[in-house]
Amino acid sequence: MSRVSLSSSFSKPFKACSDVTGLELGAGLSEGVPAVRLRKSKGRVEVVAADFLDLPCVLPMSPEESEAQTWRLPAPFRAPCAALAIRSPQASLCHSAGGHGEETADRAVAYRSVSRQTAPEMPPLVASLPDFQAAWAVRLLPEGRRPTACSLQITAAAAMGGFAASSALARAGGYAVALFVFAESTSLAAFQEGRLVFYREHAVGMDHLRSAISSEVGIELELADSALENTLFDPVPIIEPVLRPLYRQVEISADYLLRRCKRQVEHFFVNGLTIGDELWGELFKRVMNRTMTFCSPFDGIGRAGQAVRLPEDVEKRAPLLMTALGAARTVLEDA
Repeated sequence: MSRVSLSSSFSKPFKACSDVTGLELGAGLSEGVPAVRLRKSKGRVEVVAADFLDLPCVLPMSPEESEAQTWRLPAPFRAPCAALAIRSPQASLCHSAGGHGEETADRAVAYRSVSRQTAPEMPPLVASLPDFQAAWAVRLLPEGRRPTACSLQITAAAAMGGFAASSALARAGGYAVALFVFAESTSLAAFQEGRLVFYREHAVGMDHLRSAISSEVGIELELADSALENTLFDPVPIIEPVLRPLYRQVEISADYLLRRCKRQVEHFFVNGLTIGDELWGELFKRVMNRTMTFCSPFDGIGRAGQAVRLPEDVEKRAPLLMTALGAARTVLEDA
């Protein structure tokens, strides 16, 4: 079993799960649905296809909205099985001392939960998702055609699972603190000997930086990304009040890891950034006096098939594929 995986299977597992397409549902990206196909042979993992697919994907927010639909993926993504990662505001992921997660008795809808102890002497990490969203997702790729849904994961768990198996964490000796940046939030994780020992989610994401720049400079929200790229003005004073509390949490997690394993954290990683990495790093150096390393989900993974030469726009947006790739890699690591 993977050290961070929190996946649930909804169909009989394939005899050899060595060819998997990972998909992220609910990301709401204008580019499309993030999709990555991975293949494992003789212990070596390769990317064989990666793209943003033009598929109808509106995550239902109530049972009444969960109308059944079926997808047919483009040929390069028709692996035998698919790993689905859901980004839902109704999902939850947290350590639970009781081992059963948040009580759901007062919830209006039923929830599906799975837990896993990620490291010794740690409470289980519990992932929960509304049952109607889980059922809707699995129906997108039913049995009888390729791929068939075999795994359902929470986005943060999928992203962490991919990082836990990455060459970046291996080079750090398994000891690191990592950020996983999404639009509305950032997940913070600490690893000891490659195992997750600390997890928190913070309500600070890329959209909050865009909003701060838009409000301060008086530009349209859509233009905030270009403001992070050009040198017409210094955006650090604008984004510092947004990022400083997040970096303070990184400091707290590093202190926790030091107390737990009596070892100073030397490696800090950030995943999911497509823009502004120099500014994130500059501010991190100012606040923490440490260096932040930026990761691509493709780092350390071989390529084959159409993935040998991906379109330029896909390469540029590769960090947005971290969850889809992580979902697929979690299944390969669990196999």
